[in-house]
Amino acid sequence: MATEKKLNNYSYLEELSESDYEIVDGQPNIQGWDVLDDHGRKIGEVDDMLFNAQARKVRYIVLDMDSNDVGLEDGHVLIPIGVAELHENNDTVIVPGVTVDDIKRLPIYEYGREITPEIEADIRKVFVRPIGDGNGNVLPEPDFYDHEHFNETKFYGKRRPTSYLDEPNDGSENKPE
Repeated sequence: MATEKKLNNYSYLEELSESDYEIVDGQPNIQGWDVLDDHGRKIGEVDDMLFNAQARKVRYIVLDMDSNDVGLEDGHVLIPIGVAELHENNDTVIVPGVTVDDIKRLPIYEYGREITPEIEADIRKVFVRPIGDGNGNVLPEPDFYDHEHFNETKFYGKRRPTSYLDEPNDGSENKPE
């Protein structure tokens, strides 16, 4: 009989615990490890990991919040793997810069429920922050304009000019000879 976890309908993500895949030799199996915030407070523990079988990459940690020190309600949320770090010496996972409010803003994860692109976008929004200089000033992101919101080709459509901008006028054609 299949477990509830095995009945999920993910298009490309699988729970590691319910798959035939194993952690690579030499890498730690973090299932059951405590997850701590910057202050060393327990926000939960690793219940599972979601991975993309085709890419053979872990994408999310399934955080079980049933046992925490920060007043989070019981349940599960997904933490993108790149947000977390393994503690250098202890068998714990640290989520630097992640606040209790961040965790509360994450959508609740339910085993067996499909993770849609909208859910993944909602998760990503929680962790995307403007780049700052440490003094409260937001710095420009190098790839900020590499987004559909700034797609000139889409804007101009069929009225595509050969160039979107003219060369700057240095005033030379207006200068008397």
